[in-house]
Amino acid sequence: MKELEQPLISVIVPIYNVEQYLPRCIESILNQTYKNLEIILVDDGATDRCGSICDAYKEKDCRVKVIHKPNGGLSDARNTGLDQMTGEYVTCIDSDDFVSPYFVANLWSALEEKQCDIASSWFIEYHDGQIIPTSKIIDVQEEVEVLAKNKYFERLLYQDGVEISAWGKLYKSSLYRNVRYPVGKLYEDIPTTYRLIEQAKKIAVISNIDYYYFQRENSIARAKFSIRKMDAIYHMHIFGNFIQENYPELVDAFKCRYFNTVCNILFQINDSSFQQQKTLLWNEIKKYRFDVLENKHARKKTRIAAIISYGGQYLMRRVYDWNKR
Repeated sequence: MKELEQPLISVIVPIYNVEQYLPRCIESILNQTYKNLEIILVDDGATDRCGSICDAYKEKDCRVKVIHKPNGGLSDARNTGLDQMTGEYVTCIDSDDFVSPYFVANLWSALEEKQCDIASSWFIEYHDGQIIPTSKIIDVQEEVEVLAKNKYFERLLYQDGVEISAWGKLYKSSLYRNVRYPVGKLYEDIPTTYRLIEQAKKIAVISNIDYYYFQRENSIARAKFSIRKMDAIYHMHIFGNFIQENYPELVDAFKCRYFNTVCNILFQINDSSFQQQKTLLWNEIKKYRFDVLENKHARKKTRIAAIISYGGQYLMRRVYDWNKR
C-alpha cells in the first residue's frame, strides 16, 4: 500500500513517570512500517524527565504531538488524547509497553481488507532481559479471523486469544464518539472496551504477537493493594448486567471471566485491614466455582483454580504465590 493511500491513524500514549522505559515505547512507534501516524504523547503531569523526553521527540519527528497537562490519571490522559485526535482510526499504547514494527500495519490491513470496525492482535508479557520474539507482516487471508460481536464477546470472556485491554487494538475513531474512559477509576478498560465492541458490526482477530506488555513491579496492575482495586469488581458487575441483558447465552462464559477477576484481586490483598474485602471476594469465589468447574469451555487454568478453591483460601494463595515466581 502506498503511503499516500494510507489514512491517518492516531496513536495515543498516556505518560506518567516512566522515563526509564518511555524512549523504547516511542521508538517502537516511530519505527512502524505504517507511516501515516499522528502520535499523541500525553504527559500526565509527570514529575520525572518524561515531559522533556516527549518534547525532544517532537523536535525530531513532525508526526509527534505533545500535550502537557496536570496529573489526572490514566483515564483522563487517554481521554485527553481522544479529544485531540484527528485520525480516521485510533490505537492506544501504554507508555511502558512497546510494539513490533508491524503492529499498526497488521491491524490496519486486517481491518481494511476484511471491512471491520475493530481489529485486535495478541500480546506477550515481557520481562527485562527477555528475548523479543520476531514478528512479521501477516497474510490477511490466512491469518485473520473475522468475528461477529457476539462471538468476539465469547472469546473475550473465555480469554481465548482476545483480551479486554484498551491496548492491542485498532478502532474506527467514530466508535469513541460517545465513549470515554472513567476518570479516577482503576481497570478503566473493563467498562469501556465492551461499549466499543457493541458498536462494531465485525471484528478482525489476529493471532500474531505484536504487542509487548511490560511487567514492572511498580506498575498500577502490580502495585500494593488499595481499596481502589475493588473498582475491577464494580466494573465487572456492570459488564455482567450488560451481558445478561444483551447476550444471555454468554452468562456462563461471563462467570468464568468474573471468577478470574475475583481471584486476581483477592490474592493481591496481604493486609489484614482489608478483611471485609477478602471475605466478600472469597464468598464470590465459592459462589461461582462450581459453575466454572462444570463449564467445559472454561480455560484449563480457570478450572484448576476452581478445583483448588475447594481446598480453602490458604491453599489457593500458596498456589497463586508459587505461580508468580
